[in-house]
Amino acid sequence: MSGPHRRAFTLGVAGAGIGLALGACGSSDPASSPYSGDLRTVALAVALENQAVSAYRAVDAALRGGKLGPAIPALSAFVQAATAHHVAHAATWNAILRSARKPVVTGTPLSGNAQLMNSIQAASDVNELMAAVHGMETQAAQTHTAAVGNLSESGPAVTAAATIAPVEAMHAAALGYLLSGKSAVVGFIGTGGALSTTALTA
Repeated sequence: MSGPHRRAFTLGVAGAGIGLALGACGSSDPASSPYSGDLRTVALAVALENQAVSAYRAVDAALRGGKLGPAIPALSAFVQAATAHHVAHAATWNAILRSARKPVVTGTPLSGNAQLMNSIQAASDVNELMAAVHGMETQAAQTHTAAVGNLSESGPAVTAAATIAPVEAMHAAALGYLLSGKSAVVGFIGTGGALSTTALTA
């Protein structure tokens, strides 16, 4: 086994290990939003998780379509595992909104969502496809990490952010290996690329 198939096989194994271990574009006036304070950060987190689900489903469809080359079962397995993780993460964040008697976030109300989805649709090979979701996972990991320090009250939201951020980072590390062929150790997660709640359009 060589080239992309060898790397994809290793990526699939990594995805299985992770599994065992574990909108709309535009702008919105925060004053008219049902989310404020910490709950706006929670809503942003749900939107990011929903975006990841949509993105991975688009990736899965592209892989199944056959236009990017022969099927790579291990890569498809990773995509499916990551999708399941993000579905669970979205449910965790939405449960916090529900307990606060706020509407759950069911779409992808993020200002950058259209750009991400366009990148996935325009991908001409597997590397371009994986690069798009690698950037998405890195941004999600950093946004969740930033939330740990930005949330004003300790409680379920802080616990969710601290628990979910490393999983997003592991996804990013696995995708980074696929792209470069070099393994990466998941360590300190930066926050330089974290999204602000201004990216939330709900």
